[in-house]
Amino acid sequence: MQKLFAGLQVFAGLLAIGLIASPAHAEWQPEGPIKLWIGFGAGGGTDTQGRALAEQIEKMRGWRVIPENKAGAGGAVMAAQLKDAPADGQTIGFAIASTVDFSPLTNENLSIDDFTYITTTAGSQAGIIARTDSGWKTLDDLVAAAKSGTKIIWANYGAMTAAASEAIAKKFGITVNQLSAKGGQGSMNALIAKDANVAWSGGAHRALVAAGELVILASAENKPLAQAPNGKTLKDYGMDVVIGSPFLIFGPKGMPDEARDAIAKTVQEILSDPKQKVTEYISKRYPPGPVLISGAELDSLLKSNLEANRKLLSALEK
Repeated sequence: MQKLFAGLQVFAGLLAIGLIASPAHAEWQPEGPIKLWIGFGAGGGTDTQGRALAEQIEKMRGWRVIPENKAGAGGAVMAAQLKDAPADGQTIGFAIASTVDFSPLTNENLSIDDFTYITTTAGSQAGIIARTDSGWKTLDDLVAAAKSGTKIIWANYGAMTAAASEAIAKKFGITVNQLSAKGGQGSMNALIAKDANVAWSGGAHRALVAAGELVILASAENKPLAQAPNGKTLKDYGMDVVIGSPFLIFGPKGMPDEARDAIAKTVQEILSDPKQKVTEYISKRYPPGPVLISGAELDSLLKSNLEANRKLLSALEK
């Protein structure tokens, strides 16, 4: 009995200093498959990243992850369903930051406070894209064409890009006709099919620009895009508009911290490995590579973006 009591004392001591994990502090594990709802259509950057991450998470953690596309309204269709899903970590969404820091400004069914924010995965290469055969090389060329009578049909993929098109039209005194597409890939498809003559893209343009079929007219990031390092940004045109939006994994409000942190840790571990296929994909399509933000820093970033986007909309109403 004395030996048993002594053993229990030793065990209690080890438990107290953390050398033995208690069940309460064991790493979170899902009780079943994780549903990964992708807010954009098949074949685009969000879809490709999401499916590659799902595959790698299964390999690394043994968690079964089931991707499902729920495209529409720049990710807002998926977000509207996600906010009402069980907050147990087994239903999460993958979209872009503007899904939660812009869409709530135009969609009364959404609030930035409806969600738990897990981690970003990558930045973007957002810009204004046209077909090379248009003869346009810069935003100035597009404006000149519009003022000469060319009908501008602008493919967008959500409320934020649509608002930015209107802001540009107002700035330069031109008229644009909006064409709603499902994601950046949908915008590129509209361009190639000649359903539109200009489009927004967050990175889906890369291969077609490299092939010489498309051209970057302006960057919608804080700096020129990687494929047009000497090009202008919208800020160079006197517009305080940045469309670039990091890719974002998030869940319903009220997710346990343990679930949020375990998923974030897993994703960030994968994307910190340059040999992973998904990391290679991000580095090629969204240079310079993965952008990993989580916790309080992520919450603060999204709320700051929300206020900047509120100002953009207010400027349009004047």
